Amino acid sequence: MAQIRLLIADDRVVTRSGLVAMSREAPGLDVVGVAQDVAGVLAAVDCLDPDVVLLNLRRLSGEGLRRLAHVIGAHVSIIVLWCHDSAVTVQDALRAKAAGFMALEILQEEFASVIALVDRGCAAYLFPRERIRDISDGYPTTPVTSGAMSTLTSRESDVLRLLAGGMTNKQIGSALHIAENTVKKHVHRAMNKLSASSRVEAALLVSRLGPLDLTAHGRAPRGQQRSDLSSTS
Repeated sequence: MAQIRLLIADDRVVTRSGLVAMSREAPGLDVVGVAQDVAGVLAAVDCLDPDVVLLNLRRLSGEGLRRLAHVIGAHVSIIVLWCHDSAVTVQDALRAKAAGFMALEILQEEFASVIALVDRGCAAYLFPRERIRDISDGYPTTPVTSGAMSTLTSRESDVLRLLAGGMTNKQIGSALHIAENTVKKHVHRAMNKLSASSRVEAALLVSRLGPLDLTAHGRAPRGQQRSDLSSTS
């Protein structure tokens, strides 16, 4: 299987080194280069022809991200990493048509699978639940009436709350004991009911319902080990 060519762009040497180390340990990834600013990203894209750019430039504005994405072109996927001092928001990433948006405290076990998902042309917007308020501050979700929310089935609400908690479709299916394709159908139906334009918006809208207690479904959450990159941001 061909390796995914990955360019890592981070403006801090410690986190850049951590991302490089994590990427080199992950299956299916080939780190073809690193960059520390926008000029470096553009030069590296021209010379190294990456498939995916992992972007963590904290001072980059939303408008700067849109210009960068436009210059790079749609043939290269951009995953924006977010941390507490990042200038970009979910809204900025969506407007720039970034392929992904994730908090820096992503689960290490999901790192390679998310990049592979993006490389296949899918969107991946993933963030830990404890960061959802910070991330959603700049995201103008459509007002939802109580009537619209009440049209969700209990299963659709469960699926969206787990999605808001940062789970992938596969993890949601495993937690709720349903097929991954069934998860996708629930998300699609819920988006239609809430008039949400994306999975991210649907998850943010339903997050007000609070976290899902998996023990009520006969399964306690598995222990998950976070990447220690968060301590370097």
